[in-house]
This record gives sequence, C-alpha cells and structure tokens, in this order.
Amino acid sequence: MKVLVINPPNEPYSSRDLLIEPIDVLTVASYIKSLGSEVKLVDMDIKQRAPETIQSELKDFKPDYTVMPFDYHIPLFRSEAIQGIEKIVKLAEAHKSKVIIGGRTPNHYPEQFLKGEETVVVLGEMEPAISELMQSNDWSQSFLNNINGLIYKRDGELKRTLSRKERFDLNQLPIPDRSLVDLSDYIDVRTILSSRGCVEKCGFCPVHEFWGYWKRRDASKVVDEIEYLVKEHDAKKVLFLDDHATVNKKRMQEISEGILERNIETTLGCLGTVSCYDSETVKLMQQAGFRWIHYGMEMISQEVLDFMNKKITPQQMKDAIEGTKAQGLRVRTSWIFDAPKTTEQALDRTIEFILETQPDEIRAHYLALRAGTPFARHVESQGSIPQQYIHANQPHSSFETLDKEVILEKVNHLVSELQKLNYRVVKEVNEWAEYNNPRVSTPDAKIISFCPLRYGIGWQR
Repeated sequence: MKVLVINPPNEPYSSRDLLIEPIDVLTVASYIKSLGSEVKLVDMDIKQRAPETIQSELKDFKPDYTVMPFDYHIPLFRSEAIQGIEKIVKLAEAHKSKVIIGGRTPNHYPEQFLKGEETVVVLGEMEPAISELMQSNDWSQSFLNNINGLIYKRDGELKRTLSRKERFDLNQLPIPDRSLVDLSDYIDVRTILSSRGCVEKCGFCPVHEFWGYWKRRDASKVVDEIEYLVKEHDAKKVLFLDDHATVNKKRMQEISEGILERNIETTLGCLGTVSCYDSETVKLMQQAGFRWIHYGMEMISQEVLDFMNKKITPQQMKDAIEGTKAQGLRVRTSWIFDAPKTTEQALDRTIEFILETQPDEIRAHYLALRAGTPFARHVESQGSIPQQYIHANQPHSSFETLDKEVILEKVNHLVSELQKLNYRVVKEVNEWAEYNNPRVSTPDAKIISFCPLRYGIGWQR
C-alpha cells in the first residue's frame, strides 16, 4: 500500500524564517507507516510548491491513498489555502488515488473539500478512521457507512456516518519519523506533541470543540521521544506544541524527573495555561531544562475574561508571570486587544499590567475567528462564513467592543512605552531572519510581535 501524505501550501506560503517541522502531519504520516504502508511525505508549504506540482508525486509514486491533515493541530493556514487543496484533491482523484482529509476547518466546512466521490473528511482524530479506510480500495457506500466519524459525498449529497465514541490511545502513536522530511528546511526547534485537547473552553479557541477532551501520552514515552531527538537529531531546543502541556502537574513533574534521571541535556519550552500554574512544578521544569512557557492572557478585565469563558483571574495571571520569571524561564503572553466586551478602562488596565509585569515576549492579537468556535458560530449566525487566518492587522468589528481607532491609539501607546524598555517591535514575519544569529537571540531579548512569533528565542542553558 502506498500513501502520499501532504502538508498543503498556505496562501501565501508561510515564512521559512518562522516554520517549525509540521509535527501534526508527521504524526499522522508516521502512524500510517507503522501500519505497514509505504509513505511519502511532501511539505508543499516549506518547499513553496504550487498545488499543480503535486502531479509529479502522483504520477511517479502512484499512491493508493492521498492523506491531507489540514488545520489539524497547528493553526497556520488561511482560508485562501482551500482553493489549492481543491486542486490537489481533483488531481489525486484523477490519478485514481483515494483522498482522506482531516482537521478543524474540514470538520466544520466539509462542503468546501468534498468535490468528488473518492474523497472523505474524517471528523476529529484521523488515525482510527485512516486505519479502517485503508482496509479496502472499494469505498462503496455500505463500506463507508460502517466506519464511524466520516463525511463523504454520494449523488451530490453529503453523507455523515455515526460519531466515533471510543477513545484513541495516544500511546499507540510511534515516535514521529523525522526522516520523512528534511529537518534542515525548518528553524532550529524540534517539536513534540505529548497530549491532545485542553481543559479550557475559551470562546475564541477551537481546541476543545475539535478534540473533545484532554488526554495524554505516558510520561515515560514523552521522555523517550525527547531522548531520541537529542541522540538522533542533536536537538538543542525541544518545544511541546501541545495546546496545553501542563494540565496535569504530576505528569509534567514525572517528565521533568525522567529528563533529569537520564541526564538528557537540551532546552525545552511549552504552552501552558494560567489556571494550571504551579510553582513547584515550574521549579522542577527549570531544573530539567525548560526555559520558556507561553500563557494566554487576552485581557485584564474579569468581565471580558468571563465572557470569553477563560476561567482565570487577573491575580492568577500576575502570579503566573512573576512566578515563572522568578524560576528563570522566559515568559510569552498573548493578548486580544479587540476582545469582545472590552471597554476603554479594561484596555488601559491591560496596558498598565503589561508594562508592570514585562513578559519577555508579547504576542499582540486582534480577534481571529477559528472554525468551530462559539465566536465563529456567532458570525455564521449572521449569514457569513468567517475567514480563517492566524493573525490580523486590524481590530475585528463583529462584536461589541471599542472603536477601532481608540484601540489602535492605545496599542500604539503601549508599543511606544515598551520601546523605552528596550522591546523590539516585530510586524512582519521576514523580520525573524536576523534571529538566526545567536547574538540577537539572547535570554534577555524582549519582543512585542504583531505577527506569529518565532519559537526558540533565548533558550539557553
């Protein structure tokens, strides 16, 4: 069995100065390989390949199946990328290759991906359905109806099978096979996915809606992968790209203890949440080599936080920043300056808080409406499908919030004050190129970014 796994091209292509290995696509490809199939992975985004160029692999490799995880775990793609995926699907079907697509955007807008009858959209986790779909080349309606968690097309109508209820054990996943890609194409940060989902249900975030619950790989298996990355790929920086790596403090403590017991020397970072901040856990993480953590803050206003269903308080936010910095970790915080229900007073207090706590890295957001979120459904109820993107240059206008000009004026004031504190302002992703220089990427580097922030800055032991 031959399987072509594709990381589709973004539109426009994602910047090489920013891109990490597509760990979600690698995870799916490695799982398929573990089932005994011959796998070829093509990262069309990093190679900046137009959709039409996939014909060479379809012609030469002759895959039985073409698999595309799209917006599966890493929220990188824009809506415009869907047009390229449509072209790839048509080409694959023309070459008699059955197509399997999964991810958050396909789950919520399947009609945009299902053009022919040899393509299916997998709902939720892709791996269990893939293993069943590849058991037969005859995708009859009766065959597909016996596989839970699918959407497909027959006679011009979308068909949906029963929901998949059983939980997939993440310990069944092999260590992702990095030989499927050229690691030299990406920045100097290796990535790991040790869990799926989140215990939070924030109104702007699609994670809980898509994964359904938080689950994890065993701590020992996570340490195995970190050790593999260091020994086999000389990894100097390892990023937990879990949406929430610190849900269970006992597990994170076991991971840190395992790293120390095996004398694994590397620097690490992770995404966490304020609600699960624990000082003793952070202390142990620092001893194990963690040098960075990202907290989503959004806004210093309990009313706004409650409306977004953040379930945190400003005091928890302050404690997490100060406590984490005190242990020697760089702290990244992200903010949504046009968050719904934001008042002028709330934005002023947020700016004061940022200037007071001085996180090492500040990700300045304007609201992005991701597929499947309560906020996106609000816009859909008004009769339009929201555009998908990872960041915007201007405040959003779909929710009750401050006037756009007021927001921009106050954000500009924040930037001015941060510059006095030696923060670097980054507005375009191509500016990250200079951070390839270690003399720029130092532990004391301070940054506010209005575009996706590069990982691995200042991670030094």
